[in-house]
Amino acid sequence: MSLITVLGAGIAALFAAVATALVYRDAERVGVDLGSPRLWAAFVLVTSGVAAVTVLLVPDAPLPGVLVIAALGPLLYLLERDDSMHGDDPADPTRLPNDGDDRDRPEE
Repeated sequence: MSLITVLGAGIAALFAAVATALVYRDAERVGVDLGSPRLWAAFVLVTSGVAAVTVLLVPDAPLPGVLVIAALGPLLYLLERDDSMHGDDPADPTRLPNDGDDRDRPEE
């Protein structure tokens, strides 16, 4: 194994650990509906680990596929976070989600 591979793996592990810690902290703060903060942090860590193992064991693996695997955990967490924050309210095409209550809107 070359020095570049070891250095790259170390940096990737550091990024995975930071992403896992940030997801755990944010999931505790927001209170996601589906799963627990530990489950989401573990999911992010597993997807990052699978991407790293794929790069190390399959040197000819296409980079876009590896990036998709690495981004899967954080992206799915962000989708669940958004769903938890905005709830199950029906969509209203006449206003933005953070526009406020209907009471604050001027009559048209």
